[in-house]
Amino acid sequence: MTTVVVDGQRVDVGRLAVLGQGGEADVYDLGDGRALKLYKRPDHPDVVGDPAREAAAATRLAEIEAKLVAFPRGLPAAFVAPTAPVRASRGRAVVGYVMPKVGGAPMFALGEPRHRRGAATDLRALVGAFRDLHASVRAAHAAGVVIGDFNDGNVLVDGDRCHLIDADSLQYGAWRCAMFTDRYVDPRLCDRAAPAPALIAPHDRDSDWFAYAVMLFRALAWVGPFGGVHQPADPAARVAPAARPLRGPSVFAADVVYPRSAAPLAGLPDALATYFRRVFDGGLRGEFPRGLLDELHLTRCPRCAIDHGRSHCPACRHQAPTIAITRSIAARAIDPRLLPRAVWPVGAAPTPGAPPVWLAGAALMRAGALGPEPIGQLVAGASHAWVGTQFGAGYWRAGGFAVAFTFAPGRRGLDDRARLPALRGRIVAHGCALGDDRAWLWWREADGGRERYLVACVRAGAVVATAEAPVADADWMVGLAGACAAGPYLFVPTDAGIVRVECDGATARVTRRFLDTAALCAADDDLVVTADGLAIAKAGAPLTLPTGPARAVALSFTARPAGQESS
Repeated sequence: MTTVVVDGQRVDVGRLAVLGQGGEADVYDLGDGRALKLYKRPDHPDVVGDPAREAAAATRLAEIEAKLVAFPRGLPAAFVAPTAPVRASRGRAVVGYVMPKVGGAPMFALGEPRHRRGAATDLRALVGAFRDLHASVRAAHAAGVVIGDFNDGNVLVDGDRCHLIDADSLQYGAWRCAMFTDRYVDPRLCDRAAPAPALIAPHDRDSDWFAYAVMLFRALAWVGPFGGVHQPADPAARVAPAARPLRGPSVFAADVVYPRSAAPLAGLPDALATYFRRVFDGGLRGEFPRGLLDELHLTRCPRCAIDHGRSHCPACRHQAPTIAITRSIAARAIDPRLLPRAVWPVGAAPTPGAPPVWLAGAALMRAGALGPEPIGQLVAGASHAWVGTQFGAGYWRAGGFAVAFTFAPGRRGLDDRARLPALRGRIVAHGCALGDDRAWLWWREADGGRERYLVACVRAGAVVATAEAPVADADWMVGLAGACAAGPYLFVPTDAGIVRVECDGATARVTRRFLDTAALCAADDDLVVTADGLAIAKAGAPLTLPTGPARAVALSFTARPAGQESS
């Protein structure tokens, strides 16, 4: 569907900028302060071929007009409500709706260690945003509305205010919300014996407050309440990652290995930590106590770059002793400002220090000898690219297709022959590591209430290897944002040490784990290829080496006997 009717006027959707893409609908910028949400039909390439998706799409389109007519009035302005239906140019069926265009960043980012350590987050505004969200949830309940699929992807944070999008999925009147997100759905409403969360009872007010508690916990601890790795003394007692929201244990349990990239649990105020334990381990429900927000005051530690609610930084107070140089790896402090930059994201203007490449409408541009010139044509509003000194790559996604491309920043022409695996959901995060002749593209995708990582190695106009994993059990993929490429390899930082990934047939898999680096790196660190090896740029607390604290370290590897996992 390329033409729709908005306010009685025909609109060519193909000429509109894309604001967002998801498994059920796409959102476009109307250019007048409003956005258009257009549902995908059963014959849409992202839907067709999957009977469950086709049936859901047909039901959604059959019901949307009556649901919009019954939409509750009097909700707070925080809810981005539909303002007018969008109709098909033929048949006049409702195929979407118009809503105000709002700004802000997805709340998802507030729970990501890399974002929180790298961004100058206004901590007073962060707490203010949760107070604002608290008021919005209370007002919705007072109006007889349950948010239902309440998650950090449909909340946009703008300073100390929150906007709630995807209002068409609200539960009100005769309309029930069948959607859910596995990290936020209340386990009360799911089959506790199932291998993963699945909704079997209607959402209610308590489930909204449960989701609110999960969002606040992530924003404070930088990990979900059921994150980390469950490692009980008896391996037979281990709960699979996808089932832990149903049966526990939470991150408060002694047999859960807490992520090193997360903010320490000791940074939570005592009363708030007690409340979270009662919710996630004890089954407590009810409205989140507003007083806990009023008493919450966050501070950023200048040394560890974590935010905490204590009078003193818990990470500094419990800092580990000096890290000894291992038997196979030597680490020396270096100035992080001297580390070479390997990859820059391509934006609407050239990035200082990077090759002069930028996106302009449907073109990838470069600075030529006679002025700006196109490298190649892409899809306007749906293309993303990264560039290195000699090599660049990116992808576009439109009309149910996802295509990867590569290019050289110093000459015209791009290779867009590589067809990517289907990207059917909402892209939560993405990135790229560039080698000399290949690109490692990765995505974090939310679809159907679940999230996964997807990795694709692109070389010579083809996808030569892929890998995917659910976010709940992502292993090495949690460190993809800090990965670097060298030769045929991808090196990724994890809490368990650096891993080496390579193409094994059509699969990208770990072929070596450098266990001796576990004390040196965390999943939110950055790896950098240097002239004589690898360097780690620390995201959190500096390492304490024999020579003193270090924000970046260069690694030297020595030989190990055959079969040992360092080289």
